[in-house]
Amino acid sequence: MLGILDSVIILISLLLVVGAVLRAARKKQSDAEYFLAGRDLRWPFIGMSLLASNISAEHVVGMAGDGYRIGMVTGGYEWMAAWCLIILATLFAPQYLRSRIYTIPEFLERRFGWSLRAFLSANLLVINVLTKNAIDLWAGSLLFVLLFGWNQIAVMIVLSAFTAIYTMKGGLRAVVYADMVQGSWLIVSSIILTIAGLFAVGGWSGLTARVDPALLGMVKPLDSELPVTGFLIGNLFGGMFYWCMDQTNVQRVLGARTVDQGQKGAIFAGFLKLMIPFILVLPGVIARALYPNLDRPDMAYPRLVGDLLPIGLRGLVLAGLIAILMSSMSACYNASATLVVRDFVLRYRPHLSEVEQVSIGRKVTIVMAILGVLAAPLVGLSVTIWSYLQLISAYLCTPMSAVIFLGILWKRGNTAGAIAGGAAGFGLGMVLFLDQTLKLSLPVISHPYMHSFLHRAIVVWVCAAIVMIAVSLSTEATHESQLESATASFKHEGGTGLSDYRVWAAILFACTIVLWWWFR
Repeated sequence: MLGILDSVIILISLLLVVGAVLRAARKKQSDAEYFLAGRDLRWPFIGMSLLASNISAEHVVGMAGDGYRIGMVTGGYEWMAAWCLIILATLFAPQYLRSRIYTIPEFLERRFGWSLRAFLSANLLVINVLTKNAIDLWAGSLLFVLLFGWNQIAVMIVLSAFTAIYTMKGGLRAVVYADMVQGSWLIVSSIILTIAGLFAVGGWSGLTARVDPALLGMVKPLDSELPVTGFLIGNLFGGMFYWCMDQTNVQRVLGARTVDQGQKGAIFAGFLKLMIPFILVLPGVIARALYPNLDRPDMAYPRLVGDLLPIGLRGLVLAGLIAILMSSMSACYNASATLVVRDFVLRYRPHLSEVEQVSIGRKVTIVMAILGVLAAPLVGLSVTIWSYLQLISAYLCTPMSAVIFLGILWKRGNTAGAIAGGAAGFGLGMVLFLDQTLKLSLPVISHPYMHSFLHRAIVVWVCAAIVMIAVSLSTEATHESQLESATASFKHEGGTGLSDYRVWAAILFACTIVLWWWFR
């Protein structure tokens, strides 16, 4: 149970969030301020907000659970995210920021037309409700049920209401300022839990003596569940959508003061991602050494918190979990409000004032909070939330990754090709998804090397790309005027030496290579 000191620490963390929100709320709430923080964000805030909006309860509990089940290899998603963030900084961020867009679907319309903008925007809204928002609430509230026996519905309502209120109050600036507090709190609390676990297991040497060495290796063979080739290629393709094209994540980059600040923010987030396997996955491996017979892997994190941390530290870790849960939810709320207002409402009511746009955005936030609570119980029907999320991303988001990536780099790609490529990739993704979840063992794709969804994601991406190229070449080319602000330009606008984001991007890339080699 929580002690008084635990409760005080949790209260302090919430007050810090309120303070950050009140500071953000001082700004006049124009549309640019509410949806993009006045396009005035600096790189430290962008980087920490990218981390905080990405990590949530399902990561904290789910990654520890997968660490318990299959080991450190599940942290490979985080190291590949660093590569995706390098691509965001190098290729996508300059295009987005020079275009002065509010949403990623808005950029897609400039390149391919309204139909693809509407499709992507609607798709992102559905993903926000049924995956991000619902899973955040379910996984976060479940932890408090397991630890303290609290009523799960009541926890979800309180968390959703509090998060919606501060998101409505300050818009994206409030989200980003709160993320700075919450992300820092998560890192500190997770480090404390990891250190406590290492002490309990007898240090690194004690851990290596008590678990199978394979649990600490990151490089797995081609026929494994998470092969290294799947990470380096398949996860890179799928992760490109999540980190470079998903409104919830990219929105804080869209609010950057300059292109250089946006690029540096993305690279900073990449460095932060490098530590995640050690503070979120490693505790699961430690739990495997301490509690080898847990009924469910997802019990690893709650068991460590309940058994290893004294009063006070337990409150610190739980405050970190609450903080990061609210951070992810607030990012989802604000992104959804931006998508609805900018991609749909303004199309049919283009003369809305800035005050009216902000008002509608706040109403959308309330609706998202309610829908999240209503949809959360659906998550409980899934046995493996983390694996399910990865399957969805690999099969259903990868086609759009191929379409947008080619659309930026290849001027000959056109709307017909994009629609055909996206549809072909989506159809193949559904076939592969059903084959894997229903264990159909369809011919050709039942080869041992095709058991991993990461390898199958490569096939989906290549299929979408080939169809897009073939259809584009066989149909009329896009008019040159439509390509001016929607295709790649590699003009560098930053500084030189250590003030050049490219130097830090190279260092980040080198760090990931060293880590993969060290934990091979």
